Amino acid sequence: MNYCVIFTLLSFFTYFANAQEFNCGDKLTDQRDGQVYATVKIGDQCWMAENLNFGKVVADNSQTDNGEIEKTCYDNEVSNCKQLGGLYTWHEAVQYEVNNQVDVCPSGWHLPDRSEWEKLISHLGEKTSGTQLKASTTDEPSWDGTNTTGFDAIPAGNGYQGNFGRKGHHAYFWTSTEKNDHFAWFTHLDGHWDLYKYTNLYLGDIYLKENAFSVRCIKD
Repeated sequence: MNYCVIFTLLSFFTYFANAQEFNCGDKLTDQRDGQVYATVKIGDQCWMAENLNFGKVVADNSQTDNGEIEKTCYDNEVSNCKQLGGLYTWHEAVQYEVNNQVDVCPSGWHLPDRSEWEKLISHLGEKTSGTQLKASTTDEPSWDGTNTTGFDAIPAGNGYQGNFGRKGHHAYFWTSTEKNDHFAWFTHLDGHWDLYKYTNLYLGDIYLKENAFSVRCIKD
């Protein structure tokens, strides 16, 4: 076989491999570090079904706008990042550009804005949206939902400066939509407490951008 034929075959297989279309539900490989994430289609949206865990680990949510993606692990324990994903301040999640990348999500994906979360809530029905998104008691990590969507939300907690809390009880996700210079929109799933339990996915704007929350990416 001559070199021209070999080159033609290699070009064909390279083109074929690159032309393979991603179907929601396929595994997503983040080309930046090789980590693999589950994905799920809910309505006409395609979501990552795991919390993002990309970036350099820094302690105490001390993430800065230094041109490098940074994350913090709950309680500054790296093992928590592996199980729960990273925690990101709002500025770290959205406000830098590295190689034309405008947020923490992999290429072809982005940090959902407020309207995209609202669309998810509307599709599921507001009153039970949270229950459908949360991991079930048989999932690992487990929670108190039904996980009928396959979104597999887990109670990863949050961080604020050097403090951490609510792991095992709450999940928080940033949106890319800011309220003003100090606050940004987020979504919140509440676990059960002694007196009450939220079954909806709450969308609000009361937390400072310095809080460190989980990130779920949505396909472009």
